[in-house]
Amino acid sequence: MQADPERFGGRSPFLAYWISRALTARAARHFSSIRWSGERPSPHPGQGVIFYTNHPSWWDPALFALIQSRFFPDRPGFGPIDAAALARYPLLRKAGFMPVDPRSLSSIRDMIRSCRAILSTGGIFWITAQGEFTDIRRRPVSLRPGIAHLALDSAEAMIVPVALDYCYGTEARAEASIRFGKPLSRAELGATRPEVHHRLETELEATLEALIHDVAHRRLDQFKTLAKGRAGMGGLYAVLQRIVAMMKGQKYEPRHARR
Repeated sequence: MQADPERFGGRSPFLAYWISRALTARAARHFSSIRWSGERPSPHPGQGVIFYTNHPSWWDPALFALIQSRFFPDRPGFGPIDAAALARYPLLRKAGFMPVDPRSLSSIRDMIRSCRAILSTGGIFWITAQGEFTDIRRRPVSLRPGIAHLALDSAEAMIVPVALDYCYGTEARAEASIRFGKPLSRAELGATRPEVHHRLETELEATLEALIHDVAHRRLDQFKTLAKGRAGMGGLYAVLQRIVAMMKGQKYEPRHARR
């Protein structure tokens, strides 16, 4: 591993910061709110973390960037991306995206070695473990084999299932919801790769079910706000709302439902 872990694999701390800012700002504009629930992970100093998630949307990396910047600003974040996609958007390498060819065993081995090096210095590794866009309600939860290999090779890391969901509620823009599952250690997962793989699927499915239940029943008291986005209809409707509020001597409130 090179001397500066923040620059591993060609990552640029400067560009990673600004690309992360751009992603999080875009997410805040797109969603009415971004909320989280569950047990916020608290790794020991120097302990690496693997966050493995479901993959419901194009927006997932933006949520990763937001979580990383709010909860782990002093730790470099990395994650795999299809090598063909990175060839089209090479700047993403500077943000910590690392190329992998899912059809190449040597490429997968290289990724595992890179992940090991990142985790050994307290870095964070994000992976959409389903490997393709998948509806949050699809059952059983099925993960690609790579996550089990990563977990088997990460004896000291904290391994955390993360559930993501996007849905429409009382606002014109969607709400993004995040749930952290129970942090796991390598020792808890099992002795063989099939055992580890099954346990990882089981834990992510349980985390998804808990998130789905809270979102479906509007249990907003279970969530904390990660980012408050744009609310209300905008345009002429918003102007009329402002006029009515002013005439009544009330504070303008664009949201349709009070949180």
